[in-house]
Amino acid sequence: MRSYIFASCDEKYFMEHGYHFANSAAKQGVRPWIDIISPDPDLFLSKAKLPDAAKITFTESKETDRTFYACNRFLVVDKVLESADEVLITDVDCFLRKPITWTDFNDCDYSLYLRESLPGTVGWEKEGTKVGAGAVYFTHAAEEFIKTLKAQMLRYGLIWFVDQVALWQVHKHFKDNNLGLRFREMPFKYIDWEFGSDGVIWTGKGARKTQADYLEERERAS
Repeated sequence: MRSYIFASCDEKYFMEHGYHFANSAAKQGVRPWIDIISPDPDLFLSKAKLPDAAKITFTESKETDRTFYACNRFLVVDKVLESADEVLITDVDCFLRKPITWTDFNDCDYSLYLRESLPGTVGWEKEGTKVGAGAVYFTHAAEEFIKTLKAQMLRYGLIWFVDQVALWQVHKHFKDNNLGLRFREMPFKYIDWEFGSDGVIWTGKGARKTQADYLEERERAS
């Protein structure tokens, strides 16, 4: 099986987090793939710091909105699946502490981290926070899900939380209409923002990525 962990980011985030993301994955025997949005040509030099297993691609865009940066990974994942059998999409400011157990995703076509809406949220944010977009799994069989997801995101436009809202709505559409895709809930260990000892992936949500325990473990892992 051709299996990848995949993230997308702008040049600034790549320089801050890409090395740790890629190296921590390679150390755990996982192939990392990073899509960088509109990088400076000099950025190519930094590839020398990345492990040989790392795959780097580029998306050219004049868009600089942070929502686009957050959403691009879902807009290009179909291209990733042209070269992969399965992909775990994450944030680039995460790192691997342990190997991914790909058999956790046996017999499923896609996996999402579902949760109750965050307390105090209403409307758009209430719907969006039902899904944690920091860990999403797809195989080739999810082609129609991905196609529908992209269409929904493009229909709404660049509104913060659009990726999470669209993931939730498309998931509901496929489940409620019994459209045949096999779903499994994403284990928290692949999106662990609480930095637990069982976490396979520690992901830096907001200010948490400046915490000493996160930074110390990131250095150890990469």
